[in-house]
Amino acid sequence: MKIKKMVNLMILVLSAIFMQVGLASEDNKVFAKALKDYEKVHSAFFKDDLEGAKKEASSLAKTLSTLTGEKVKKTLSFTQKKLEDLKGESDLAQAHKAFNVISQGLLVVLEKQIPVKNYARYYCPMVKKYWIQNTTDSEKVLNPYAAKSMPHCGGKVLK
Repeated sequence: MKIKKMVNLMILVLSAIFMQVGLASEDNKVFAKALKDYEKVHSAFFKDDLEGAKKEASSLAKTLSTLTGEKVKKTLSFTQKKLEDLKGESDLAQAHKAFNVISQGLLVVLEKQIPVKNYARYYCPMVKKYWIQNTTDSEKVLNPYAAKSMPHCGGKVLK
């Protein structure tokens, strides 16, 4: 009887582990899509297109809302709030501030929880802000905060 209980317990534990692995795998796919959505927000900011950034922020928020891992969702809860703020923003400077906070939240997940190949942290010392950039799409720095005055100011932050 004890052996049967132990076997049942082991099956239950292994099932829980495999379920978590499956959820993590799904979150990896969702987060990779979120980074693609983020690239569109970044691209709009690089063109100083606030309306485009707001539109793409809606897509990013929708994608992030489909994440299932509690730790990731908790990490990104403030990011989701800032995405909502960005969608209602009419001032480009304030939208840049929201985008910086959004970038910071996504960077925490990217660097500590769900690493995705070909994405890296970038920093502009002039505006003192961070962003994420796809390292394979462009070798040039594309500064979303100073698109007109310093479009290529900043650089990749090496670990």
